[in-house]
Amino acid sequence: MPLLDFSTAQSFISKFGNKSEREKLLSLYLSLPYQKVNDSPTLKHYTDWSKFETLNLEVRDSYDTRNRYLSEIEGFTSITYPKDIEGVDETSNSLIRPEEHKLVSLTLALSNKVIISSSKYKKVFFHHISSEGVFSPLNLEVKVEDGDVMDFVYLSDSQGQRAMTSSVISFEVGRDAQLNLSIVGLSPSVFVHSKALVKGELHTNIFASKSFISHVNYSIELMENALSTFSAKAIGINEDNVNVRVSVIHKGKRSKSDGILKAISTDSALSVIGGDAVVSEEALDSSTSIIGRAYNIGKDSKAVVAPMLEVKTGRVQLAKHSASVSRVPEELIFYLETRGFSRKEAESMIIKGFIIDENDPPFLEKIIDKILTEAKVLLSV
Repeated sequence: MPLLDFSTAQSFISKFGNKSEREKLLSLYLSLPYQKVNDSPTLKHYTDWSKFETLNLEVRDSYDTRNRYLSEIEGFTSITYPKDIEGVDETSNSLIRPEEHKLVSLTLALSNKVIISSSKYKKVFFHHISSEGVFSPLNLEVKVEDGDVMDFVYLSDSQGQRAMTSSVISFEVGRDAQLNLSIVGLSPSVFVHSKALVKGELHTNIFASKSFISHVNYSIELMENALSTFSAKAIGINEDNVNVRVSVIHKGKRSKSDGILKAISTDSALSVIGGDAVVSEEALDSSTSIIGRAYNIGKDSKAVVAPMLEVKTGRVQLAKHSASVSRVPEELIFYLETRGFSRKEAESMIIKGFIIDENDPPFLEKIIDKILTEAKVLLSV
């Protein structure tokens, strides 16, 4: 079966004004492979693209505004897509080309462009599907003007068990500007292809879980004196296949990046968390760090953490990376058992302490806690 019922895709684009341009993008989608020969072999190994081809989804709007995680995100102005915002009839994205990936060209072909500019309000963008068998595309540009500060959350979710969100998202952060960003993918099937151009500061939290198949790709380009911090987490439960990748490219002098990668895998799930840091020849006196850790819970689970580093100049302030994958440490379990906790309570405390960081937004901590508690990975202790 194909990813889409292609007849519904062709019918869907008839509502747009530039139909011929969108048909060209559909043709590009059909001609591109999911994986190019010269792409990273790590990417190819861990993303089971064939799972997308089993979905056979229809392209149609889904307008129900219910969201099970809405109550967890307080103090934000909410936008539910596509109900609350229509966008403009354009297929371009300021930072992302349709040739970058097969699903990028498909997403651009089937969506309007939505533009969000910085303001004094904190915004949460719900990419929500309320029906079974729906493919929901999004082309989004987020712009933070020079000197502004913005808090922005992108969250994809679905009421059904067979649905897919596919998003192409760009983030532009101006000089002396700051973007506090969260990308959360919780739909049954998820594709996120995102890119950031940073002249100021960018602080990012990425979290993906509860997906039959998900691929979240996030690329950051740092200009002179730009700063980026990120925390990326993947949790696989049951038979999930979750893959999150973050790339940081230092292009300007004295740019700085600091990243943390964490994964948990339970049952027979696969959770992959990867990070690449590249310091270019022009990025003199820059610094970068990526630290990755993962826990396997259960004999059939598999968690992978893969930080990588490439430095093309001899003038760097700092360049380091490390990775470790392990079971929940028995010595810590034993220690807590001697303090009166059961084994399950001890595991619960260790896992929660591992996956949740003190700098996580409160809503993200609540979502992670809720997911792990529902999966009976965590107990109330």
